[in-house]
Amino acid sequence: MTIPKTSTRSLLTGALAIAATATVSSSVSALDRAVIGTNGMVVAGHPLAAQAGLRVLQAGGTACDAAVATATVLSITLTDMMGPAGSGYVLYWDSKKQDLSAMDYNGVAPAATDPKKFDMAKKLRGPMAPTVPGALKGWEALHKKCGNQPWASLWRDAIAYADHGWPVDSESAFHIKRHIPELGINESWAKEFLINNDAPAPGYKLRRPELAATYKAFASKGSNALYNGPVGDKLVAFMKKEGGLITKVDLAKYQVKWLKPIQTSYRGYTVYGAPPSSSSITWMQILNIMDGYDVKALGHNSADYLHRFIEASKRSYMDGYRFNGDPAFVQVPADKLLSKEYANEQRGKIADTAWAIKPVKDAYINQPQVGTATSHMVIIDKWGNAISMTNTLGTFFGAGVVASGTGMVLSNGMDWFDIDENIWTGEKPGNLVMAPGKRNRWTLAPGMLFKDGKLAMLVGGAGAESTMWGIAQPIINAIDFGMDPQTALSSPRFRYGDIYHYTGGTEVWLEPGIKPDVREALIAKGHKMSPVNEPRISARGTTQMIVIDQKSGSMIGGAAPQGRDNLAAY
Repeated sequence: MTIPKTSTRSLLTGALAIAATATVSSSVSALDRAVIGTNGMVVAGHPLAAQAGLRVLQAGGTACDAAVATATVLSITLTDMMGPAGSGYVLYWDSKKQDLSAMDYNGVAPAATDPKKFDMAKKLRGPMAPTVPGALKGWEALHKKCGNQPWASLWRDAIAYADHGWPVDSESAFHIKRHIPELGINESWAKEFLINNDAPAPGYKLRRPELAATYKAFASKGSNALYNGPVGDKLVAFMKKEGGLITKVDLAKYQVKWLKPIQTSYRGYTVYGAPPSSSSITWMQILNIMDGYDVKALGHNSADYLHRFIEASKRSYMDGYRFNGDPAFVQVPADKLLSKEYANEQRGKIADTAWAIKPVKDAYINQPQVGTATSHMVIIDKWGNAISMTNTLGTFFGAGVVASGTGMVLSNGMDWFDIDENIWTGEKPGNLVMAPGKRNRWTLAPGMLFKDGKLAMLVGGAGAESTMWGIAQPIINAIDFGMDPQTALSSPRFRYGDIYHYTGGTEVWLEPGIKPDVREALIAKGHKMSPVNEPRISARGTTQMIVIDQKSGSMIGGAAPQGRDNLAAY
């Protein structure tokens, strides 16, 4: 998609003028305030990954090079969240060509997929849970499109951490520890992550020699090592031994898709997202509905403001549950859902009392929520090229198994399909029902915003169903309430629903900092509220953001305030 020619000439002029006099020194911070850069910026899920991406930018690499380097290191330091056997989506802005494109590297259901073979447990964990890997081929396709550094060099840091050990941070140690009761019975997982049958302590240098060998094969042979080579042979052998579904034919047939981004507008900004089966459409619909309110006059986090925001979220999520899916299998009316006419129609349905929405099937309501495993990054290089990219394994540690001999954690992409019917609508089959070769609906939802043709904001997030309202709230914080990115991300949020669509949650919880009388006012409007100290939904939306100053071209960044997320700039 080409942006009008007026787009970033003045932005680039300002950025390059500043860059010419800037001292080449980096800042890396666990953030409580926004960070400003002039030559390049990386916001990612772990400090070591942000540093790896920054080093590539400082060496003259592009945003695409930095994205690959950041992703490879994240797959070590955030190994519970993402990796080359996972899935993802990316938006790429080519500043020279003035062109915005999207790529879908979502995994697909294996050819042997049959809903009759699955129950809720088999699609959540174990050898039947993975979809065909998409991430490695996606990273390679991005590098081929716009990288200028050698592919092998972008694996250097990740290989070093796998070979010599990376210092386990406290949160990673915590996530390994808490999964031992569930996943410790899986021999391949226990071998990869446990030391003397226990989680490594924070600071322990965890070596992963089999993964190092796999990454060396990727560095030297590219994605062919997985999709038609020795690493793929090991994966298929593991599948055969353990009763999994992925075959050599599945690997050989897999392809990424370059697509046209979807588009809407908000307060004079042109808003772009990755197309379905990404869930960018959901937060974009929320913005569309909120665009018809004077939210500044309503007041930030007031009862009237939050009521409208929650109701807009409900209606947008219901559309996602009903319509979103793989466009190769189902018709997704994206143009209609993102039209201003439809937004007006939806806004007209929002009353002064809460919509008593509930799923028609409640078989899994109140089931324990396992957690989600996704990581978003936003990157800009010195030329103004930009990346908004989300990677996932699905749930923490994906399928909970490691393909023997490879060190790779496999995804549980199959868990994000319905087995036979849509719990929210009762449709049989609904858009989300599994089928051979189908791409599941993910909550991955990268975005970019432009103002008068100039790149203005990069945004995206993680946290399963918390992702979309977790993206919409900071965008409105920044645009309507004038907050810098870090303040916009850290500001108290409402949380709505559950992590999974099939657990059927409709409760609202207000984070500390929102006034108690607001909660009482929402209850009076009919909202079902979680107990004050017991949120039903555990995730707040792990959102990353960069705003580009429209006069100077400076990059102002913020990172998700909880967890391992971090920012590096120069």
